[in-house]
Amino acid sequence: MASTAAYETIREDFAALRGELYEFRHTLHRHPEPSGKEVQTAQRIREELTKLGLDWRVVGGTGTLAELHGAFPGPTVILRADIDALPLQEESSFPFPSEVNGVMHACGHDVHATALLGAARLLTAYREKLHGNVRFVFQQAEELGHGSQYFLAEGATDGAERIYGFHVTPDAPLGSVILTDGTDAASCDHMLVRLHGKSAHIAKPHLGSDALLAAADLALRLRGLSGRLDPLENVLVGVGRISAGSTWNITADYAEIEGTVRALSMAARETLLAAVKDTIQQTAALYGVTAEAEFEMNTPCLVNDARACETMYAAALDTVGDAARIIRKSVPMGFGGDDFAAFAERVPGCFIHVGVAREGRPDTSVPLHSPNLVIGDGAIDVGCEILTRCALAHLGEGGSL
Repeated sequence: MASTAAYETIREDFAALRGELYEFRHTLHRHPEPSGKEVQTAQRIREELTKLGLDWRVVGGTGTLAELHGAFPGPTVILRADIDALPLQEESSFPFPSEVNGVMHACGHDVHATALLGAARLLTAYREKLHGNVRFVFQQAEELGHGSQYFLAEGATDGAERIYGFHVTPDAPLGSVILTDGTDAASCDHMLVRLHGKSAHIAKPHLGSDALLAAADLALRLRGLSGRLDPLENVLVGVGRISAGSTWNITADYAEIEGTVRALSMAARETLLAAVKDTIQQTAALYGVTAEAEFEMNTPCLVNDARACETMYAAALDTVGDAARIIRKSVPMGFGGDDFAAFAERVPGCFIHVGVAREGRPDTSVPLHSPNLVIGDGAIDVGCEILTRCALAHLGEGGSL
């Protein structure tokens, strides 16, 4: 593997772009678009890629795949970022807040997309030194868990040897990173349960089958499932929505429960899904209602490849300059999911977390998806440099896989 320290001008080259990149990020933040509707976001990205002279094509409507061909033959490396925002009203102290009512970049995807665009600009400038190719994936609909599927269906990973990506995190200080060996994120299944009962007067509930009561009990039983499974299997069932009933004095004849089933191994996922399905049917029978359950796997477990991890570690070390700033973990950060995992099932890859927390600014360390979260522009510097160095580790002269 070639040392990217040989590219001593990366930081200086980025500094020349910093102002433009920050302004690009501010534009994305002011004009967020929810999953699957990233029309203007995609257009802005494509305009920048066109200025660079890069070949790009539309993937799944609002996704974009660009490719840079180096001057010399060599491997193909993929760099990926997500671009969608969340249906959340911004309440932050950003000087450039969202101008779209009810939509906000509360997960940092505006930072991710900008950092990847910066990497595209740097690597394009280094084209005459590159031994191989770089594909830039600007992926839509990550928050829905399936945006990656558009790219996989169109062969975006064909012939590629490595893939790299990152996510911002308020769990680490700005200027530091978190790198996980092995499993980095959980599998994520969407769950929808429909309960069909029989309505009755609220004063004579025995004459009906109360779907609302069944739903309430089912939600509690599902949340308690982890206590019935092997404690070494890290699993989670979460219920985010219950909908039932038409008025105050009639028992509900229909109810819905919507939530998620997550696990840190695919074997544990299968065990958990079986237990969830049994619990649904047992609870339905107890209350005399019928149940229909739908499960859709949004993303598998995200597993970092060992060799790709070493490349990422070296790139991160060159970037942050101090091993003490690299928080290396052997266990996942939690039950968050990211559909980078679907790419990593096809191509060995690594996903790193870039810190954004700043001392004296508690709004930089609140959880992702918080309406008051502030993510500073400085994370762009770190993410862009790490992605660039990962590509150069393989495509620089003497690079290897």
